[in-house]
Amino acid sequence: MYFQYIDIARFIQVFLVQGIIGFFFLYIAYRILKREAKGINLILSIFYLSTTIGVLINILYAFIFDEIIVYFLHYLTYFFLCLSLMFLLIFVLILSKSENIITKKIQASLLIIFSILLLILLLIPEGIKINEFTDWKPEWSWLFLIYSFIICNSVIGPTIFYSLKLYRKFEHKELKKKWKYFLIGIFAYYFLYYGTSISNTLADPTFRLVWSFLSLPSIIFIYFIYYGVVKQL
Repeated sequence: MYFQYIDIARFIQVFLVQGIIGFFFLYIAYRILKREAKGINLILSIFYLSTTIGVLINILYAFIFDEIIVYFLHYLTYFFLCLSLMFLLIFVLILSKSENIITKKIQASLLIIFSILLLILLLIPEGIKINEFTDWKPEWSWLFLIYSFIICNSVIGPTIFYSLKLYRKFEHKELKKKWKYFLIGIFAYYFLYYGTSISNTLADPTFRLVWSFLSLPSIIFIYFIYYGVVKQL
């Protein structure tokens, strides 16, 4: 029964792309926490862990065929993947302005507000459909997509802005080079976010297949987040 719902697109997207990213991010989080589990290191490690949790939940529900359970597991997948965007923003803000300005209180406020905005997604009527009629693949409504883009862009935009601001601020040639790799990495991460969201909304088999192949190179580029920053912490 299970294998009839596994096509090439789903295998590549869920088990290959997201699977590799999930376990690789878990390894990076371990490396960061092993070095020092506090301050900016902790924030960056939670970015990786949040992504890992979302990806692993996504892999888990691929083996479940209960409509209610799968619905909430898919939402949790999206929640944790979006939450990682906020941790990435906080990381960049701290680098840009210091922990004395971006205090723990501000960090907590940003996370709470963003989490509440994400929870509102559950209130959108028929925002997510995932059952036997969709071959157990998520299908989003356009309202769900638009709202999620609005709230996530409110995080992605400032992250890009302050990341580019830091790049221009750096004077050391090697540091500037490393930060450029970080920028490539986060753009690849955003590329996956936008592409997967559009794929879930269009719910078109051909687009899903094309997107699964387009997303493969992002695995390499996302590594640059680690190469550009983590090794320097």
